[in-house]
Amino acid sequence: MSKMILCPTRGGKGSYPNQDRAIAIAKERGAEILFLYITNVEFLGLTAAPKLIDIEQEMDEMGEFMLAMAQERAENAEVKSSTTVRRGQFRKVLAKVIEEHQVGTVVLGSSAGGTGVVTEEYLQTLVDEIGAKTGVEFIVIDQGEIVNTYKP
Repeated sequence: MSKMILCPTRGGKGSYPNQDRAIAIAKERGAEILFLYITNVEFLGLTAAPKLIDIEQEMDEMGEFMLAMAQERAENAEVKSSTTVRRGQFRKVLAKVIEEHQVGTVVLGSSAGGTGVVTEEYLQTLVDEIGAKTGVEFIVIDQGEIVNTYKP
């Protein structure tokens, strides 16, 4: 199994407990961690194209900043880390990054306050579609605690 751990994140203080747990898992396993930020502005589809490009670029830059903070905390914990900012739909980007980086484990933080897409049903869909094709393990973290592990 690959020792690369992928940690998709939205960043910000609310993500710290989950990122820190992902870092701890990487340290326990002697693995490298790859932090991923995905910019998706499809919800702005009716916005003028030049404005959309500006917004997308600004979101990418914000993602880079958020990932730099996560990477600094990983380095402080003596865990080798890297970052990548991508654009597109979460599921498609996730599958592509898993393949490109030979990821063995994906650590997903559950959505704080029900604000995101990380529901039990959605996770099962990810495991069924992505996990079954790749053999990747999924670990779900909520406020820094492991709440579930999915192995295809």
